Amino acid sequence: MTVEIELFGQLLPGKQRKQTLAMEHPMNVQEVAAWLGLNPKEIGLITINRVQSELDDPVPPDSRLCFFPPMSGG
Repeated sequence: MTVEIELFGQLLPGKQRKQTLAMEHPMNVQEVAAWLGLNPKEIGLITINRVQSELDDPVPPDSRLCFFPPMSGG
């Protein structure tokens, strides 16, 4: 089971933009964020396969998980 991960904006410094995680067991978004060393308070938007998601959502196998920093605009 693999997950393609992509980080954006302020979450990038010191990390690779695109990564692949081979999951040995089912994980939720928060567990993947911890594996990446991300602080949940610095995450503004999460998508799984282009659908907005939350930290407690399960990460399906063979999916694309993206983390975005908080955004502002109007």
